[in-house]
Amino acid sequence: MVMMYAAPHRAGNTPVSTMTAFESRLPDLINSLANEGWAICDDFLCADEVRALRQEGERRLVAGEFHRAGVGRGSAQQIRDDIRGDAVRWLDPHAPSDAERCYWSRIESLKCELNRQLFLGIREGEFHYASYPVGSFYQRHIDRFRDDDARTVSVVCYLNDAWETTHGGQIRLWLGASPNDEYLDISPIGGRLVLFMSDRFWHAVQPANRVRWSLTGWMRR
Repeated sequence: MVMMYAAPHRAGNTPVSTMTAFESRLPDLINSLANEGWAICDDFLCADEVRALRQEGERRLVAGEFHRAGVGRGSAQQIRDDIRGDAVRWLDPHAPSDAERCYWSRIESLKCELNRQLFLGIREGEFHYASYPVGSFYQRHIDRFRDDDARTVSVVCYLNDAWETTHGGQIRLWLGASPNDEYLDISPIGGRLVLFMSDRFWHAVQPANRVRWSLTGWMRR
C-alpha cells in the first residue's frame, strides 16, 4: 500500500515564519515522532527563508564548495552513481551565514524540545546542503551506521520553489523493514521539515525532473 503526503503549498496564505509560531507546532511534531517514529511540519521555514537558503546553496555550488556525496565512510567511502547522485556542502555551526541563522535557531529549539520530552540525549547536529541534479536519486538505505549509534533523528528540510507532485523527487519512507512493506511518499515542498528515527526507517530519494534542493542531516547523541 502506498500513501502520498503532498499537502498543498500555501503560497497565498500567511506562512508560519516566526520562532513563536514554529514553537506552537512543536507539541504535535514531538507527539508524532514519539508515536509514529516520523513527523512532518510544513512551513518550518517561510518562503523568504527558503529562497535565501537556496540562493546561498546555489552560490556555494557555483563557487566550487560542493563535492559529490559518497557511500560508506572513512577509507571505505566510494562515489557510486548507481546508488546516489547528489552533491553536498556541510554547514559550519560556528560560522553560519546570514541566511543560515534562522535554520540553526529552529534546529536548536527542536533539539531542546526533543531532549526535554523524549530524553534522546541529543548533543549536536550535522547538516549539509544537498543538490540533486535532474534525474538523480538515492537508493533505499538506512541512516545509522552498523558500528555507530550516534545518529538519532534524521532531519530533512526542503528548499524548493513551487514544487508540484509531478516534478517527482519524493522521499520514500518505508514503514516496515521490507521493501514490500507499506511506504509513504513525501513531496519535497519548500519549507517542509521531515523527521524520522534514524535507526528505524529505510528510505530513498526518487528521481525528479527538476533540480532538487534540501538541507539534510542528523541529530546526534
